[in-house]
Amino acid sequence: MDKISLLKSVFIFSGLSDPIVKDMSKYLKEAAFKAGKSIFLENDKADAFYIIDKGDVSISKRMGKDKEKILSMLGPGSAFGEMAFFSDSPRIADATARTDSLLYKIERKDFLDFISRESAAGLKILSALLQISMNRLEHTSRELATVYHTGKIISSGKKLEEILAQIKEELLLAVPEADDAAIYLYNEFNVEFEPASAPSAMKEVLPDDPLILELKSNPEGLLFKDFGKSGFKLAGIDNIVKSIIIAPAMKGEAMEGFLCLWSAKDADGLKNSYKLLLSSVAGQLAEAIENIHHQQEERDRQRLKSAREYI
Repeated sequence: MDKISLLKSVFIFSGLSDPIVKDMSKYLKEAAFKAGKSIFLENDKADAFYIIDKGDVSISKRMGKDKEKILSMLGPGSAFGEMAFFSDSPRIADATARTDSLLYKIERKDFLDFISRESAAGLKILSALLQISMNRLEHTSRELATVYHTGKIISSGKKLEEILAQIKEELLLAVPEADDAAIYLYNEFNVEFEPASAPSAMKEVLPDDPLILELKSNPEGLLFKDFGKSGFKLAGIDNIVKSIIIAPAMKGEAMEGFLCLWSAKDADGLKNSYKLLLSSVAGQLAEAIENIHHQQEERDRQRLKSAREYI
């Protein structure tokens, strides 16, 4: 995509006149990154703002030596690094190319030069950048609240089926655009993933199903804008789903289950940011599932002991 077309496709610049967009395009500098390459690191100098033309970029926060928290996943037409225009503070997260990516960057000094000449247009751009930052803050707050409530549900000591039903309810509250949700758990005796909290029409999924294999290759989850054309199947909802997010519940290399949220009305109904939320909850469930099973077994033993004593 040429620079002017790219700028017009980005929310930040969409309301600007053609001459202003053309003027701004002069400041765009091409930056290509191979998959896995760092675009910038936390604590680097924040001196530029980026627009994605091709490829995918992850924004993440390092959580110790070997762990990271994915904050957002961005695709073509997305912008990031906008805090460079609001503050001289260093970067607060890492940006990494997840695939071979073509970006365009606008350096801080060039943008300041632009708004010194085009103050009205500069104000519109800054307002749009601030809106992006606020939206990301809102998503982070929503994710934190959901993870907090899910943690309380998991540690409640209730039966597994009650815990799963409440997690499903919490997800639907957090993602109002979703029409329904499902939680599948792996049954090692039947060697299949069973719909543990899901609409009654949904069926078991085998470990060698193409969807399961794809999830194992994408532990951060999958977003399908048109599931019917994806080539994958999820029996019971194939004919009604438009967009769907599916996140595996991974514990190490083992897949304990998976969670999904879907919209039956709109192919663009679910945002990419919701994939991170669902992935976070799936990670919580994966870590807790063994302990929940142990608690259930202990309750069953106690009931059996009480029954024997009564007899």
